[in-house]
Amino acid sequence: MSSNMYDILVNVEQIVLELISSITSIENVTLKIPRKCRDWYDPNNFEGNIGVFANVKEIFNFRKIMYNQRRSRHRFCLIVYILAEIHSLHLSGGSCTIRGLYYRDTHVIRSQTYIVAAKLDVCRMLNTAPVNLGILSASKGLIAGDIKLLMSNGDILDCNVYCGAITLPTDFENVERIVTNAEMVLIVEKESVFESLLSCNALNTFGLRFILLTGKGYPDCTTRRIVYRLSVECNLPAYILVDADPFGIEIMLIYRHGSQAMSFSSKSLATPMLRWIGLHPSEIDRISKRAVALNKYDNKKIADILSRSDISLGVRQELQTLQKIQFKAEIESVIDFLSPFYIPTKINRNLFL
Repeated sequence: MSSNMYDILVNVEQIVLELISSITSIENVTLKIPRKCRDWYDPNNFEGNIGVFANVKEIFNFRKIMYNQRRSRHRFCLIVYILAEIHSLHLSGGSCTIRGLYYRDTHVIRSQTYIVAAKLDVCRMLNTAPVNLGILSASKGLIAGDIKLLMSNGDILDCNVYCGAITLPTDFENVERIVTNAEMVLIVEKESVFESLLSCNALNTFGLRFILLTGKGYPDCTTRRIVYRLSVECNLPAYILVDADPFGIEIMLIYRHGSQAMSFSSKSLATPMLRWIGLHPSEIDRISKRAVALNKYDNKKIADILSRSDISLGVRQELQTLQKIQFKAEIESVIDFLSPFYIPTKINRNLFL
């Protein structure tokens, strides 16, 4: 058992023991979920319990989930249920999917969405990334190109053999080694653009060996994790192509800096050196003939992103350009010259942010 798995086991056991103790000593049994996670839990530097508190001084900003309150009782029970499942999985060395967990008792769980939300609360309580829990989400990322994934069970996932795209494995931590002769990684926001690039034989027309990847919109942990490993372990430059709109820019920032909701796990899921080659809002008037007006949700998203402190000056200026011109454009509006002109030119001339 790895030290990380052992730490998770110990923390789960401590939460449950303190929960049992609180049932006999206080009237309101309460779980407190950190809104922002600390560095790894250190019992020598922490006053009180990990996840269950009575009259303990609050060091962090917490959200309360109380068993005695009807509106939060279901969430409380799901969190305890997930903690028990994590403990069992870590002892046995196994794993399960959110879908499998849901179908064990659909009447009690009600929806897979509730499991996903409770799982994120548990991640915050244990201060660990979702990939460390043993409860996996079905992977949605696709990958193609010069890459071979060597799995811990002996399986080999070779894109060259499949002659096309493969779905990323659900548990990417079971990928022991990545073998590739690629010179770069190209991430595209949408599956439609991914398929279009494959259909026009882009893998053989750039003049560079590369890996093509998509998270089908907002990326899951597995997709972000492979981008990180390709960048760090394989030392490959990574480029990303997204829509010239605030949601596309936010997707780029998730790959680069991590999810705001999962800031506690950003270190191994973020690729700070990711290069944004387009579409840039400042290009809309020159290259897209199908720009559409921003709506109120677009403008709210722009304001939300601009309020962040982790975005670069270049990204901030592009967002301000969106605010000024009040138009957005999708990658599909320039799809015809993406492969032969746009992408190679951006990469060869270092035209990225």
